[in-house]
Amino acid sequence: MQSGYCQPLSSFYKLVWIWWVIFLSFQQVFYYENNLKWNFFLVMMLIAAILIFYFLIRQRRFFASQHHLYFTRDFRFAMVNIDLAYISAVRISSSRFEFMYAGKPYSYLVIGPSNQLLRQLLKENSVEIISLKS
Repeated sequence: MQSGYCQPLSSFYKLVWIWWVIFLSFQQVFYYENNLKWNFFLVMMLIAAILIFYFLIRQRRFFASQHHLYFTRDFRFAMVNIDLAYISAVRISSSRFEFMYAGKPYSYLVIGPSNQLLRQLLKENSVEIISLKS
């Protein structure tokens, strides 16, 4: 079993990025409205923003076996098990890996050796790949 790193690019994570920027903006507005003084509420908002940012940028691991991909999930011990025989609409570029599995779209940012690992695994399992230019 080989492993690599990925970053989810689903609509949920894009939405969380937008709300993180809004939350950080509110923290800055409250800081300036408080005459550039820190209080307990502002410190808690900053700590929450830093924790959310950590979980947004943290790379997730994936594991590749002969006919399966396993993607880790946050706050769960179980992994997403993807059987390569049932994936479709596979698109892979130098930085992105997208596919459909059981009617649900998946999208990940995968670069470097992890991208090469995925390409090799898909080629070994004869999965039809639609290569993107970028």
